[in-house]
Amino acid sequence: MNTVRLDGMRFVNESGNQVLFHGINVLARDRKDGHLYPWIYQAMPYFQRSGFNLIRLGIFWDGAEPEPGKIDYGYLEKLREIVGLAEKHGIYVILDMHQDLFAQKFIDGAPDWACLDEGLPHPANCDLWYQAYLSSDAIIRAADNFWANKPAADGIGLLDHYSAMWEEIAKVFDSCPNLLGLEPMNEPFMGSIARNSFGEASAVMAQKYPGFDLAHPEKITPQAQGEFMGLIAQRFLEFDRTTLMDFYRRMERAIRKHSEKPVVTGGNIYCSTNLPTGIQRLGSAQIFAPHGYDTVVDSDRYDNFSRENVERLYAEKRQDQERLALPTIVGEWGAFPSKEFTGDLIRHMNGILERYLWGDAYCEYHPGMENDQHFDALRRGYPMETGGNLLRYHDDPQESRFEMEFEAKAGDETVIYCPFTPKGITCSLTWEENRQLLESGACLCRVTVKEGGQAKLVLEG
Repeated sequence: MNTVRLDGMRFVNESGNQVLFHGINVLARDRKDGHLYPWIYQAMPYFQRSGFNLIRLGIFWDGAEPEPGKIDYGYLEKLREIVGLAEKHGIYVILDMHQDLFAQKFIDGAPDWACLDEGLPHPANCDLWYQAYLSSDAIIRAADNFWANKPAADGIGLLDHYSAMWEEIAKVFDSCPNLLGLEPMNEPFMGSIARNSFGEASAVMAQKYPGFDLAHPEKITPQAQGEFMGLIAQRFLEFDRTTLMDFYRRMERAIRKHSEKPVVTGGNIYCSTNLPTGIQRLGSAQIFAPHGYDTVVDSDRYDNFSRENVERLYAEKRQDQERLALPTIVGEWGAFPSKEFTGDLIRHMNGILERYLWGDAYCEYHPGMENDQHFDALRRGYPMETGGNLLRYHDDPQESRFEMEFEAKAGDETVIYCPFTPKGITCSLTWEENRQLLESGACLCRVTVKEGGQAKLVLEG
């Protein structure tokens, strides 16, 4: 596979052609499966025929370092085999050190020995899983102890363990040509700062709006929601600029001992809402990978889904990207249930990705999706590789029409994943084309423009 490098806010390949990524998260959270999906070999052809050229592949601290200082190289080699399998299917990989609720004992993440919760209580159940970030004394204490680099039972600090683990991961995976980047931690949680900030802001809001209650988000008006988020934003920005950036720089130093692969940075757990991120540029190759969800995510309140909120959220992520001047892949979005409305919500997000020329990884793959028509909208037309500089593109599934405009380089190939078989192709410049039909009825269209200049390319079914 062509190696990919960063060029300003774009990804480019060895020929200098712009590359766009579209794919999916693969997260094997279960310890009993060894944090490896047994069906990944069957799923990979589905990814390929769906046009996915990216997997955000979960790696878990619980799997990589099950005992203090003892790296499980067998686990890493099995993951490396999956990365190699992806390469055979033309798919790039972001290696994502995943966590939800910090530790494996709560959902996934840190091994038991690294979860220094000091025996504090954890709620037996929450209406929504992520409410435990604020209600669980155990999770909050474990996170605080992690950021404070408290020593594990062997006397070595948790952050020191984490850095040493990432050194080994970088060493094992650096030679993988399709490894796009290394993500030190999924959605870092700031610990007690969160509860304190939410508590203080809630008290202010309850005084101003007597009915304000975070336990009933459906009753909170957009105006009140905006005011509330503004109150906590400054505390979280400070966490990002200090503690989180110190963490990212520490991980960058560890990774750079063995690899120059880009470090993938998103933001703290609450940056997946419309809170801004305070992350900054590192000193070496870096990818910005924000997440974004509406407030109804993982609930049964999809009748309250707000497309306007999602539009605002990603407009703010665009501002973050422009401030950072980094190439961007939306690392997580969606998490939609399989319902009649799912396709419409996916298509709405497809439009946002088109507008900003972003890569993406839908969250997340589940066995059976390949036969679920509610997720068919993930198969969308897009330029996987542009022979020049991409200006705009649009896939219209209702009309079976794809179009793009780009600054063409003479003789360079543009590769388009097309979810239908085109009956007609037109281009404003002289061109030639060949195509590769896929099992799904889709095809890869390879168009070579023979002269330079601004080109408009249209595919119609």
